[in-house]
Amino acid sequence: MRRRAVLAGCAAFALAALATVELYAQTAEPPQRMAVLDIERVRRNAVAVQAIRSQLGGYLEVYRTETQKEEQQIRAAQDELAGKRAVLSPDDYAEERRKLEGRLVEAQGRVQRRRQSLERVNAEAMEQVKQTLEVIVAEIAREQGLSVILRKDQVVFVSPVLEITDEVLRRLDQRLPSIAISDPGG
Repeated sequence: MRRRAVLAGCAAFALAALATVELYAQTAEPPQRMAVLDIERVRRNAVAVQAIRSQLGGYLEVYRTETQKEEQQIRAAQDELAGKRAVLSPDDYAEERRKLEGRLVEAQGRVQRRRQSLERVNAEAMEQVKQTLEVIVAEIAREQGLSVILRKDQVVFVSPVLEITDEVLRRLDQRLPSIAISDPGG
C-alpha cells in the first residue's frame, strides 16, 4: 500500500513537472540571438580610418618639418645672443633675451594649437566613421535577428560563427571608401 502511494506521488510529480515544462515551452520567448564585433580590428583595418591616418600623417609631417626649422632658428638666435653677451649692455642683453623667450613661447603655443587642431579634425572624421558603423551594425542586427552584439574585447571566448566583424568591415569599406578630413589650419 505504501509502495503504491509512493509510486502514485512520483507519477503525479512527474506529470506536474511535464505539464510545467510544456506550458513554459508554449509561452517562452524565442531564443535570443547574439553576435560579436571586434571593434578594434574595424578601427585598425577600415579603409576610411586608414585614409584619415594617412591624411593626418601628411599634416603632421609638414608641422614637424616647420617646427624643426623654427627650433633651429631659435637655437641659432640663442647662440648668437650668447656670443653678443660680452658686447651688449645688461639692459640690451635682457631685452634681446626677452624677445627670444617670446619667440619660444609663440612657437610652443603654435605647436600646441596645431596638436589640438589635428585632434579636432581626427575626432570629426572618426565621428563620421562611427555614425556609419552604427548604421551598418543596426542593419546587420535587423537582418540576422540579433538581439545582442558584444564587443570582442569584452568576451572571454567566442565561436567564430558569432563573429560579424568581416561583414561589418566589408560594408563599411563599401559605404565609406575614403573620407576627406578638414584642413586643421595652423
